[in-house]
Amino acid sequence: MARSFLSWYATCPRGAEPALEQELLALGAKGIRAGQGGVRFTGPRAIALRACLDLRTAMRVLEPLGDFAAADAQGLYEGARALPWGELLTPEQTIAVQASGSAPGLDHTHFVGLKIKDAICDVLRDKTGARPDVDTRDPDFLVVAHLKNGRCQISLDLGGELLSNRGYRVRTVKAPLRESLAAAVVLLSGWDRARPLHDPLCGSGTIAIEAALLASGRAPNGARPLACERWPSTAEEDKKSLALLRHELHERALQALRAGVPPILASDRDREAVEATVVNARAAGVSDLVRAYEADARDLKSLQPAGQIISNPPYGERLEAGGRKPLKTFFHALGAAVRGLPGHRAAILAGSEDFESAFGMRPRYRQEMWNGPLRCQLLLYEVRELGQSTAVAPEPDPA
Repeated sequence: MARSFLSWYATCPRGAEPALEQELLALGAKGIRAGQGGVRFTGPRAIALRACLDLRTAMRVLEPLGDFAAADAQGLYEGARALPWGELLTPEQTIAVQASGSAPGLDHTHFVGLKIKDAICDVLRDKTGARPDVDTRDPDFLVVAHLKNGRCQISLDLGGELLSNRGYRVRTVKAPLRESLAAAVVLLSGWDRARPLHDPLCGSGTIAIEAALLASGRAPNGARPLACERWPSTAEEDKKSLALLRHELHERALQALRAGVPPILASDRDREAVEATVVNARAAGVSDLVRAYEADARDLKSLQPAGQIISNPPYGERLEAGGRKPLKTFFHALGAAVRGLPGHRAAILAGSEDFESAFGMRPRYRQEMWNGPLRCQLLLYEVRELGQSTAVAPEPDPA
């Protein structure tokens, strides 16, 4: 019989929590509580399944399984062993354990993962005489463990592979933006999905592609199989629920396409980046919605009607080739180009400490975000009249 969990946890890039909260509200989730790098929520199992298919900013959707004291290795093993593994899986299923965090005497995540894996295998061996195999690439059960304040929280990952791995990024350029972070930038930009959108520094095209998926009503993971469809205790009911959800999401996408999608432009002065965007948009099934072309971002043209500029200027790894001085000059020229677009909005994910002063526009709204280990700022602007700009508060609407 399937278990009925009402508490769930969705992880996301740090700084994307406000966008993930809005997405969960739109899904009908309750009890939403944001933390660092994730959001807790409650609801029936169908909400969690839909979250796996339809959340754009989430990386994982987790089903909490246990929370116990883990002061040392023995406590960790005994706490993990006490969980109902024998009710959840058989030796025919494969497992993997992903651990994070630390506790006194438990500061090596690899060791933590091994102890939890041993506990699971020992439970199954005692019950059936056989142990499940480990499959780190595509396990049936991905067990996620987090150590904090002397306790261990263990969850099961409903999706399996990271939800942010959409599968469309078949060609990349240097330092690509993770899909879930790009989606958060689009959602927090305030784009209304009715006006044109342009990314003038498109790189691999991730921002434009995520915008196209959003505007066309496409669920980012609507077609992918979920790990929970292989769980003996829930597979039968989950498959029925997912079939209904996928049909509903497909109908939503058809309706959005009938309503029309605004122009979505992706440009870059690097021909390799434009070619990568074209290939990736085709793989994502939105090649008819994204227009990619070569152009210099300093030569921005007005959108008709006035629309949304969203971009991720160079920083971190992308800074190494050119250095700081020419990049500051580029930021200044980019700011001048944006100021020449009356009626437009701009959302810039800036990772360089030089960006804001060189850009020449002072936003009153900013959201700290993290691109992996790199601290960034999402800066939102509105150009009211030629050469003038004011800040604009975010209006995320991921419904």
